[in-house]
Amino acid sequence: GRPGRAPELAALVGHVRAVLEEAIAAGGSSLRDHRQATGELGYFQHSFRVYGREGAPCPAPGCAGMVQRIVQSGRSSFFCPLCQT
Repeated sequence: GRPGRAPELAALVGHVRAVLEEAIAAGGSSLRDHRQATGELGYFQHSFRVYGREGAPCPAPGCAGMVQRIVQSGRSSFFCPLCQT
């Protein structure tokens, strides 16, 4: 690995935890068939910044990238090639 990577990884862990906590609080993401144990739909999909937005400008402030879509194991992944290389 790259030297000095520990601070980057620690920051990433913090961000992942925050997103997971937000997703759980919103009841998950109901794109096609996900339902909570109560039968309710989740609402986290309304917080997605790039999912389903292929060809749209990247929402990151100051970024000039465009959202791209790739398929991995039959699942779509959306990303900005400038922000998420």
